[in-house]
Amino acid sequence: MASTQQRSWLDKVYLVYFVLHIPILFLVDLVPFYPRSLWATSDAPLSFLGDLRVYYLETYKDQFFAPPPAPIPSFFPLFAVLELVFHLPVSVWAVRRLWSSGGPGLDGRAELLLLVYGIETVLTTGICMYEAWLWDEALISLSEKAVLLGGLYGSYFALAAVLSVDMYHRIWKRFDDVDAKKKTQ
Repeated sequence: MASTQQRSWLDKVYLVYFVLHIPILFLVDLVPFYPRSLWATSDAPLSFLGDLRVYYLETYKDQFFAPPPAPIPSFFPLFAVLELVFHLPVSVWAVRRLWSSGGPGLDGRAELLLLVYGIETVLTTGICMYEAWLWDEALISLSEKAVLLGGLYGSYFALAAVLSVDMYHRIWKRFDDVDAKKKTQ
């Protein structure tokens, strides 16, 4: 079980994660939801988003972001929708909540929401990592996969796993505290 000091430290890590996650959502993950006319050509008003996607693809060889006719796995658009309707609102909420939690920390409802967020993120990221591991080495070499999976996706996966385990233990402790209180009554 995490002590209050450990929780405070972890809550700061989560705050930094969510603060960084929001611009990444808008600059990378959610770009396919924007009209292509805004970002897909060099004279488009948000052409820097297209340039960023090209840079990302050239640097990390992440085939999920490859332009057509690259085959996108059937699950990937669903995961993008989850980022729009779940990750974005939870991230904005978490930043506000973690930024202002100078008191005793997160309450049970917050811990439950972050547990769901963490588990969903572990599952979807794990699926993406597995799919990426299977990509043809003609597209992405083994060393490039190591950087993509170990660095980018792996760190995202690891933080979501830590968040999930931490929130699970916090909620478990709440149940233990309630049970202990019932026994003394």
